[in-house]
Amino acid sequence: MRIAPEIRLERDHFVNVSLLALFTEPMYLPTTPASLLWVIPICLSVSLVYKAIKIEEFRPGIFVREVAFLFGTILVFLLVIAVVLLVIAQSVR
Repeated sequence: MRIAPEIRLERDHFVNVSLLALFTEPMYLPTTPASLLWVIPICLSVSLVYKAIKIEEFRPGIFVREVAFLFGTILVFLLVIAVVLLVIAQSVR
């Protein structure tokens, strides 16, 4: 089954316009407490990838320890930043 060139052009134009809209219109992201749990897999994947690239000698025990330490460090600093921003927001009101 062949697609007529003008139909293909319209379809490609629609895809390009919708991709462009992702960068020009803000995306709705809910800020419920449950949605904030997405920070955990993001921090874990950042820790895994960073340590997989930076570790000089790969041994499973050392790797797991380093990833766990970096993961905990990232989460602690995110919590500290959240508390500081909360205090600032409360003092402005």
